[in-house]
Amino acid sequence: MNRTLKRVLGLSGSVVLGLAGAVTFASAAQAHHPEIKGTVDCADDGGWTVTWQVTDWDDDDKTAGTITSVDAELNEDSEIKVGAPLPGMNSGDYLEGTQDFAADVPSAEITIAAKWEYDGKVFEDTRTGKVDAPIGGCTEEPPAEPEPVVEAYGGYDCFSVYVEANNLNEEALAEFTFVPSNGDPISYTPEVDEWFWEEFLVEDAAAGLTVDILVDGELYETITWHDNPLCHYASVEVDCESGLTYTLTVPADGEEITFYFYPSYNEEEIVEVVAPGDSKTVNFPPVDNEEFVVYWYIESPKDAASGDNSWTPCDEETPSPSDTPSAQPQLPTTGSSMTIMISSAAALIVAAAAIFLIMRRRRAAQDW
Repeated sequence: MNRTLKRVLGLSGSVVLGLAGAVTFASAAQAHHPEIKGTVDCADDGGWTVTWQVTDWDDDDKTAGTITSVDAELNEDSEIKVGAPLPGMNSGDYLEGTQDFAADVPSAEITIAAKWEYDGKVFEDTRTGKVDAPIGGCTEEPPAEPEPVVEAYGGYDCFSVYVEANNLNEEALAEFTFVPSNGDPISYTPEVDEWFWEEFLVEDAAAGLTVDILVDGELYETITWHDNPLCHYASVEVDCESGLTYTLTVPADGEEITFYFYPSYNEEEIVEVVAPGDSKTVNFPPVDNEEFVVYWYIESPKDAASGDNSWTPCDEETPSPSDTPSAQPQLPTTGSSMTIMISSAAALIVAAAAIFLIMRRRRAAQDW
C-alpha cells in the first residue's frame, strides 16, 4: 500500500472515532431531561389549581440530574426548586409543586432546566410543561342553604290531643302549623329550644279529632285521638274561684271504678272509689291564686286511663307563643268532656312520677 493511501485511511479512521465519541456524548445528554406532568382541578373558591410532577427522563437515580432553574411562581410548599435532584422516571418518586389560578386564567406553564455530569462533562437540557384550565371552567359554588332540623310529636288523653314542636338549627328556623280537624290552624316559628305547644279539646267524641303537624307547609305527622270508655265516667268544671271540680259517675250497669288524683301544690294523693250507680264530687281549690295541675288516673278491673288538668288564674292571660295570639279553647262546665290544658315540661315529669307511685301502691296492695 502506498504511503498516500495509508495517510488517507489513517485520517478517515480518526474521523470515524471522533464521530463515534461525539454520538456517545450526545446520546448521554439526550437521555436525560426533565419529564414534566401537570394535572388540574377546580378549587373551592371558584378558581383552579395545577399540580406539577417532575422526574428525570432516565430511570437511573445514580446519574440523576439537578434542577438549575424554574420559570414559574409555585406555592411555598412546592418541592420543585433550584438544586433539587430529579428522581428516576420509574422510581415511583417525583418532585411536586402547585400553582393556583383565578377562574378566568385559561392555561398555565412551567419551564425547568437541569444539568447532568458524564465523564467530567456537564450537559444541560430545558423542558416546558403546559396545561389548560379544567374543561368547562370553574365557577364558585354557592354555599349550601342551611336546612331546618326539627323535632315534633304529639299524643292524646281522654279528652284532648296535644302537640309539641321545636327547632334544632338556629341557622334555619322552620315554621310549624298545627291544624285541628275541628278548628282553625295555629302557626308559629319558635327559636331553638323554644317549644311551641298546643292542646286541642275533643268537642264531639263521635266525630273524633285529628291534628296535623306541618313543617314549612309540609305534612310532618298526624296525631289521632282515640276514645276510651273510662273517659266517660268523669267531667270537670273550671271556675275562677273554686278551681277544678271533678264529677265522677258510674252507670248502674257499669263496674266499680277507682279514681286517683294528685294535685301539684301539695303532692297528696286522693283516691275515690265509685260503685255502679253512684256519683261523687272532688274539688281542688286554688292556693294563693297560683296556677296548679291535677294529675289523674282512672282504673277499672279491665282497663286504665290517665291525664292531667291545669288551672290558671282568670285575671292573668296565658300568653300565646304565636305572633298572632289564638283564641283559647272554651272550657265546658258540664258533660262528659274533661278539659285538659297544657302544663309545663316539669309538670309532665311530676305526672309520670305520680302515676308510677300509684301503680306501685296498687301492685303492693294486690300482693298483700
